[in-house]
This record gives sequence, C-alpha cells and structure tokens, in this order.
Amino acid sequence: MRKIKGRVLCWDSDFIERENNLQIVSHKPTTKNIALACDDIWEGVHNGYSSVLKIGDKYRLYYRASGGLCKSCICVAESFDGITFEKVDVGLYEAGGTKHNNIVYRRDNEIDNFAVFYDTNPNCPIAEKFKAIGAKRPAPGQREKLCYFASEDGYSFTEMRYFDFSGTFDTYNVTFWDEDTKQYYLYFRAFHRPNGDEIEDWNTTSLVSDIRDVRVATSPDFVNWTVHGRIKFAEGQSDMPLYTNQISRYYRARDSFIAFPVRYNERSSVKQNLSHMPIADRRQYMTENFGREGTAFTDCLIMTSNDGFTFDRRDEAFLTPGPENRYNWWYGNCYMTYGMVETKADIQGQSKEISMYVGENYRLKSTNFRRMTIRLDGFFSWYGAYKGAELLTKPFVFKGNTMKINFATSAAGGVDVAFCDEKGNALEGYSSYTMFGDSTEREVEFDKPISDLNEKTVRLKISLCDAHLYSFIFE
Repeated sequence: MRKIKGRVLCWDSDFIERENNLQIVSHKPTTKNIALACDDIWEGVHNGYSSVLKIGDKYRLYYRASGGLCKSCICVAESFDGITFEKVDVGLYEAGGTKHNNIVYRRDNEIDNFAVFYDTNPNCPIAEKFKAIGAKRPAPGQREKLCYFASEDGYSFTEMRYFDFSGTFDTYNVTFWDEDTKQYYLYFRAFHRPNGDEIEDWNTTSLVSDIRDVRVATSPDFVNWTVHGRIKFAEGQSDMPLYTNQISRYYRARDSFIAFPVRYNERSSVKQNLSHMPIADRRQYMTENFGREGTAFTDCLIMTSNDGFTFDRRDEAFLTPGPENRYNWWYGNCYMTYGMVETKADIQGQSKEISMYVGENYRLKSTNFRRMTIRLDGFFSWYGAYKGAELLTKPFVFKGNTMKINFATSAAGGVDVAFCDEKGNALEGYSSYTMFGDSTEREVEFDKPISDLNEKTVRLKISLCDAHLYSFIFE
C-alpha cells in the first residue's frame, strides 16, 4: 500500500487504480529575461555546464567560462531574487591583468565540467560543505577521471581525490546528499554499444555510433561508492543517447526525482535541412572539420522517478532550440542549469513560479543564461476535457488535517474531490463542492473534518471538467 510522505505530484499513473477519459499532459516552460550576460574578457563562447544553489538569502550560479582569455575557468554570480544575477568580485585568480573577476577555480589545461553542490549531510566537515565534481586528467596523456573538489566558502576550491570507477566524464556529472535514504547519489556518463554491451575500454568508444548513457553510484560517506550501473527506464521506452542527466530530488516532494537530460540527435541522414537552418554558412565548415558537430543537434527531455534508479522518460522534448534565429539550432542548445529557484511572478498577486536557466548562443557568440519559468509543480498535470474525466486512486493510509490542491480550470470547468472507502464508495460528509479557478494552493472543503480519517485506509475519487490537477498535499 502506498505511503504518502507529503505532496502527490500528478506526473504519472502509479497512484491511479482506474480512470475514465483522463489525460496526463506535459507542460513547457515560458521564456523570460536574460538572467546573466557572460560578456567579460575571461569568458567566451563555450560558457555552460552550470548549477544554481540557495545559500542563505542568496542564490549562487556557478558556470564554466571558456573561449575567452581563460582556456577554462569556473565562475560565480549571485542573486537575491533569482531573476537577475551579478558577478562576484572573488579576487583569487588573475585574468587580463587583474584579479577583479568572478573566477573561483582555474587551471592551465582545459576544464570540461565542474558541478558544484552544497552538502546538507550533518556529518559533513565544515571545510567540505561545498563540493564539486569534475573531469580531470591525473597526468598528461591519461584519460580523464572524475575528481572531487571541496571548499568551505564556495569561493576557493581544493582538489581532494579521484573516484575509482570508470566512465566518460566529459559531460555534466551531478551528485547530492539525500536526507531520506542517508546516502549520496552520483549520476555520471558512460557509453554502451547499440546491442546493449557495456563498453569497458573507453578508448574504443565511437562518439557517433555508440550510445551515451547515464549511470548511478551511491555512497554513505562520499568515500566508499557502490556503482549500480545504468539507470533503467519504464517498460517500452527505447534506448536513446543522453548527453547530460541533471537528475535531482524534486525539492517540493521528498519521494520524487526529476531530471532534464540533454538528448543528442545525429541528423546527417537528412542533411538537406542544413542549408535552410541558422548558421548555414558555417555548417559545411563545421561538418568538414569537426564531423558530427556540424550535423548533431541537441534538445532537452524530462524524466521522473520514485527511487532514483528507474525513470519514466518522456521522449517528447521538454525544451527545444525554439524559433529559428541566427544563434540557435546548433550543437549545444538546451543545456539546463542544474537546480531550480522559486521566484516571484511578473504580475502582482500571482503565485510564485519555478525559475530555471538555460545557456544560449553556445559556440557562436557570448553565451548568456536565459531564465525560463514554469508553474509550481507544473511540469505535468492530470487533465479532464470539458466532457469530463474521473479517476480513483489506489488505497492509502491517510494522515493529515487539511487537503490542498494545485489546479486550474476554465470559468465553466471544475474539480470535485471525494474520500472513499477501500472499495471506492464515497464516504458521507467527505465530498467537496465543485471548485473552479486557478490556484497553486486551494484548500478543499468538506462537511466533516478530514482529521477524523487519520490512520484509516481510504481512496480519493477526483472528477475533472476542463481542468488540470498538478498536485495535492495533505497537511
């Protein structure tokens, strides 16, 4: 029987016993302002691989700057509102004759990636509260390994040690502490053959024909790791190349994971498109000199999971390069910043939104970070058209004093909620009136107090008419 820890997200059908006319609808983010312009001399056209963290009353955005005066360096910017970011004058590394810059880590050879997170493990040493993992060659000529860096303040990082497992780490590898399971998760990139065979000798990997995959490891202490192999996908979901993974615990629901992987798409089989698309004048040069980078395109998918090991991957893009302009539809589009920020809405009185950030203009001109927003819990919804839809949940043990829903209807539509017994029969006094409106937190009212149902096994019957239900919570 399902245990509900808090918020229930309307992402899938796992909680549904039966339904009639119900649709699960995916929603796209809305494009907003440029949150950070990367136009200083130490930055360049290869900026990206970024993460955003909440530290005290500020947000920090860490990102790789590459293609300017620095071959590669890691920079930081901060924000009070998550809408616009300002670069921090860190003063550690010289660039262009001055240390007045926002560089927090730099080395002579190239830095491919450097993913920063703040460790909330209560046993973590103060000097290692800020952790970063990134690809680094132990010695010239050696293949890159995954390296761990640590910092007390998040502005000055020290190399700590290498991880002892294999992978192809030239991508954004991510890690975090999970309070529920008391362990660290680490998601990293490797390859396998089209026939499914694992690749152990990374020097024989084909960047064109072999398939990029995501692997997971866990650790109780960030020292001893168990590698579990490739993440799995829901039944019937085909194999496809994923360049990054961007997997995290969804911050508004403790039992849910969410991910925004970049999908790698080789489109040389229909290269007739290339002369009609942006940068057509550079496409032939890129193809002749760099091969796949002239014919590959990237977009962003969305995946969800209840355990962090098996994911429901939606193969329709969550984010695409968008309407064609001079600087998109290019290898390197749709790379999402790792992390989310709650920001105020543009219109006074509206609920907060989730802000996410994506790099734009990659390899073409100064790379900026564009803010995008989506409704709280608004990635998916259970939807009923005007003719109506209904669902009955699986049984669960209820605990709570109030129920609140995140929903949106038309002026003529509505949502009805009823508590039922184990057999699905409505309980007297526990059927709501028809609710209409558009709210991320509307209390559901019943004739009887739902606190009287505590510790009892119940079901929910929900009816939807021209209405979306994004989530609900018992408090």
